[in-house]
Amino acid sequence: MSGYFSTDYKAARQAFLNQALEVKGIAWQASFKHPCLGAQGEELALDAIWLGDLNASKLLIVQSATHGIEGFAGSAIQTAWLTEAGLKQLPEDTAILFLHTMNPWGFSFLRRVDEAGIDLNRNFIDFTAVPDNKGYEVLNALLIPTAWQPEVLSTADSKLAAYQAAWGERLYEEAVSGGQYTHPQGLFYGGKEPSWSRSVLTQLATDLQLAERKAVAIIDVHTGLGDYSVGEVICDHPPNSLGVSWAKRWYGAAVTEPFLGTSSSVPKLGLIDYFWHQTLPDACCFITLEFGTGSTENLFNVLRADHWLAGQATKDLDKTLQQKIQQDLLTHFYPTDKTWQQAVLKQGLERINQALEGLQQV
Repeated sequence: MSGYFSTDYKAARQAFLNQALEVKGIAWQASFKHPCLGAQGEELALDAIWLGDLNASKLLIVQSATHGIEGFAGSAIQTAWLTEAGLKQLPEDTAILFLHTMNPWGFSFLRRVDEAGIDLNRNFIDFTAVPDNKGYEVLNALLIPTAWQPEVLSTADSKLAAYQAAWGERLYEEAVSGGQYTHPQGLFYGGKEPSWSRSVLTQLATDLQLAERKAVAIIDVHTGLGDYSVGEVICDHPPNSLGVSWAKRWYGAAVTEPFLGTSSSVPKLGLIDYFWHQTLPDACCFITLEFGTGSTENLFNVLRADHWLAGQATKDLDKTLQQKIQQDLLTHFYPTDKTWQQAVLKQGLERINQALEGLQQV
């Protein structure tokens, strides 16, 4: 079953599109071409496929690669569902929309951010009232020091540990990963304006009249946070809201809530979730399906190294160090362990089926 995983963006996209050709019942399909080319000079695109009635009142949306390099898992799940389930799994008056590779540049170049250094999952804010993250202001120079050398890193790490001890783990994580809008080269940077991906998603939602649906479930597939091979169902709807109620009814005890401190994720700014919450305020259930690969500490460290590397002149780099940083990043977000991959596919397909069943209860 792990055979659905691809070696790179180009192969993942081709597998997804090839399988789409074999599926009957596709009512609408589009490829939104990205203005940049990929790492192999290939075309980049957000590919969208709608199965079932275009006028269906109930809809499941499955998104992949919101954080580019994390796209291996989401793409594999989408391709596997097209192969093994397809239209025969759709209940009456229900459709499914696959958004394959929300951030194609990041997937192709094996980075979590897009071509502008934007974390798409921090980009959905009102840019006329940009929020502050004063904690990140204090930490940026420590997270991304001027040199990637043991003595420099040791000093920076000691100061980061002191901040964490003083403020606690939760506030430390919020400062680092909650989202910031002042350091374009920094971690979890939300940008200064809507990204290409956000603009495409906004237009797509309008064109497909998604706001007019009776009920919409959204599953956004991620990797990198939480217990190894476990697909945590993270729900960022406000506590006690309709979205949380639906999530708990559909997905059961697997649901965690950052706002209540029950999740491996802390509350964050500018999530793509909030776009859907606003678009469908009384008719959506958005979950992040986050597959664990390692510790939060390692997550932060591989991202620190990646952002440091992105700010260096390539000609001056030690090639061995460059390759190590890139491989460590890829290993964290995309384990090649077949057991992990099989667990991801099994849980991903299960959550899709639970969402489709849940929509029938609305």
